[in-house]
Amino acid sequence: MKKRMKERAGLTGGKPDTSGAGTNQGVAGTPTSDLRPPTSEVTDAECPRSQTVHSPGKRVRAEVAVETVWIGPTVYPECPVWRVWYDDKPVVDTSTVGVMTANGPLAYGMRPVKTTRHRPQTGLGPGREIKACFAGRDGREVEVRVRVTDLSAFCAVREIPARRSKKADVPVSREGRDACDLSITRFPEGAVLLGSEKTPTTDHRPPTSGFAPPQVRFVPSGKLVAFWRHGLERHAVFFDRPGDLAVRRFGALEHVEELAVADGRQGCDHLFLTVPFTKAEMPSPVFGAAVTPAYRAAFEMMLGRGAVSDDFWMPRGEPGEFAVAARRQGGVWQVAGVTAAAKTLTVRLEDLWLRMPVALRALGYTVELLRDPLKGEAGDCVEETFAEQAPDVRVALDLAKGGGFLITFRPWA
Repeated sequence: MKKRMKERAGLTGGKPDTSGAGTNQGVAGTPTSDLRPPTSEVTDAECPRSQTVHSPGKRVRAEVAVETVWIGPTVYPECPVWRVWYDDKPVVDTSTVGVMTANGPLAYGMRPVKTTRHRPQTGLGPGREIKACFAGRDGREVEVRVRVTDLSAFCAVREIPARRSKKADVPVSREGRDACDLSITRFPEGAVLLGSEKTPTTDHRPPTSGFAPPQVRFVPSGKLVAFWRHGLERHAVFFDRPGDLAVRRFGALEHVEELAVADGRQGCDHLFLTVPFTKAEMPSPVFGAAVTPAYRAAFEMMLGRGAVSDDFWMPRGEPGEFAVAARRQGGVWQVAGVTAAAKTLTVRLEDLWLRMPVALRALGYTVELLRDPLKGEAGDCVEETFAEQAPDVRVALDLAKGGGFLITFRPWA
């Protein structure tokens, strides 16, 4: 029974403390100064049990510590953990860090022995990083790297290979390539997982589990957290709006084999929960009969497969509900919208006009519109053209369930 409980928790091997000691989960450590040289080192006796790192702009703060934690009914003593705050509000709750190697687990019964600090450059801007080394009771060591920027947090774990000796008769995992992740990531209570009927606050994959797709959550602080795993690495990127995520491209998914759009809701989910997480070329979407021709045209424009554009912006949208995106090439804007349920959406040319360079702004536009037919109109879609429209023109559209629109604003000569 005890073995099964430990396997469910994702931590196997060894003898955890089951004395009922409490946990220090969710308690923030005292921030430490980040004014250090680009690389500094603290070793063994002077190494504290908790250390904090701030992003360059002080927006994101992360803590690495050793604490006793509960996993199910079992207490695990001296576990390496990390947690993250954005503007002093939690975005990643107390989360364990560990690996399962050929020689057994490295996830509890650890003590900090060395810490170094670094100032790396990342794809999301300048960062600050802690490399914390923890030693187990058998002398084996694990390295935990926690890095923050003003937009993100990153955590990676690996076993530190021991020096081989003639007396060694047990092989050591090769730079973590033979290791499995034992880490359990928790999010603040009340976090909502998007694209799922359930809203768990824990990302937990046992060592035997396969690939887990990226996840997007709204946390109680109001931030949107995009989270994914890559081997023994964990990535979290923070946004204010779903539209800010939708225009980004991360390499969490090597490729997307199929893009099924059975209905309007599934397509709206893909725009926020699939497309932002791959840099690979997107496959042609497979549309179901539940979406209208205008929805299909709008969705294709949002994917932008092979399209060259000077600007791409998603001013409005919610995963699984609706999305409005704009793409500019030169002085021409295209605006597309899709929705899951019947909905009225309004597009203001003025918002686009103010966003573009002054030299490209025109005083009049031709508006080309593709939309769903209204009640009583013939055909499965309607195409209209309106000439000599001022930059403050507004277009209000009544969309059908699984409907959409595509508008082109061309400068009028």
